[in-house]
Amino acid sequence: MAYSMDCSVSLAATMLLIAGIGNRDVSTQMVDSEVISLLDPGRLKSLKMIQKYISKLNDEHISLFSLIPYIRHEVVDTTKTLHEKVNLWIDDNIKNID
Repeated sequence: MAYSMDCSVSLAATMLLIAGIGNRDVSTQMVDSEVISLLDPGRLKSLKMIQKYISKLNDEHISLFSLIPYIRHEVVDTTKTLHEKVNLWIDDNIKNID
């Protein structure tokens, strides 16, 4: 990236950080994507089941990426990581589907 911008690596990194901070949606999507990728296959399957259930209830498609911000707000405990919050939320809500 620095080569194509004809600048130093540190300047390119700084510009990338500034753009990420300025565009909160992009940085949020990156974090949410990372959280989803950290889920084990069983948890991901459960999250997808919950997603389909919510989509069916609302009669509209709800994406996995729209669930993560909801979970972030739903689970207020600040002593847990976002990954832990997602796991707890999945455990609490998968019971309602079966």
